[in-house]
Amino acid sequence: MTIQVQFLMSSNPKNLLAALDKTGLPTVTVEAEYGSDVVSGSIATLAHHGPRAGQPCPCSYPNNFIRDIGKIGESDLEHIQIAGGLSHIDLDTLGGCAAILGCKPDVPGFWELAEFVDVNGEHKISQSGATEENMRRYYAYAAWHEENKTFSNRDGSVSEVTTKVLDALKIIDRIAKDDPELLKVGDEYKANEAKLNAETFIESRDGVGLRVSSQFVNHLYVTPDGELLKAVVTYKPQVGGITISFADAPKGKNAIQILKELFGEESGGHAGIAGSPRGKRMSFLDFAAAYQSTIEAVK
Repeated sequence: MTIQVQFLMSSNPKNLLAALDKTGLPTVTVEAEYGSDVVSGSIATLAHHGPRAGQPCPCSYPNNFIRDIGKIGESDLEHIQIAGGLSHIDLDTLGGCAAILGCKPDVPGFWELAEFVDVNGEHKISQSGATEENMRRYYAYAAWHEENKTFSNRDGSVSEVTTKVLDALKIIDRIAKDDPELLKVGDEYKANEAKLNAETFIESRDGVGLRVSSQFVNHLYVTPDGELLKAVVTYKPQVGGITISFADAPKGKNAIQILKELFGEESGGHAGIAGSPRGKRMSFLDFAAAYQSTIEAVK
């Protein structure tokens, strides 16, 4: 029996649910999560964030689990068509999609690494216990993903992303087979990240890192010497912008609260990451104030 899936993606849960219903097919959703809300599938709902924390990650499901749970009608049918609903595409999502299709590569430890990163963040990857081989495979995927991101439509409309998913699964299959070209690109990606880390890092105090860069570096929560940071404060000199981000959900004052208190309501963002008012050049004194306020917030 083969399973064919039409994958749909949306940033709006109501629109995604309506589109799935419109197909008239049995449905499964993969990380179709929107805060506390989730779009459920008629066959299965692969979701593990927010109030569903503790549920299996999509990438941890085995091949053919859709067939085995017995919700797809007559078991003697040669071909089964279903609709899949997604809110975004990342490695965990793709692992779940592969499991639905029955084509998830069997690579010991790789999907456990993907699960660890999805739950804990890439900045904690050194704590995963993954082998060097799986680390190389992960960075090979990360390098490919960086150049081939697929985003949901900002207006909430639904996209048909079946081809995007299948193309990504072909790449993952090549990585699982240790494709030398993809592994090399992954090695270069990791090396470039390490170089960016070293070149932009200024100092850290009480778990808060200070960086200056014209590039986005608020994902670099590990210092060049391996210290794991709680937050990063960055100054972008060409525009005078300040960005604050937290490695994990802040328990006290958050990023947007800090910046609004310092620089006013025109500061934008949310709890985990926020920036100073657009179009307004901030000074190095402002940068120092943001740094000090973030240090106080994480204590």
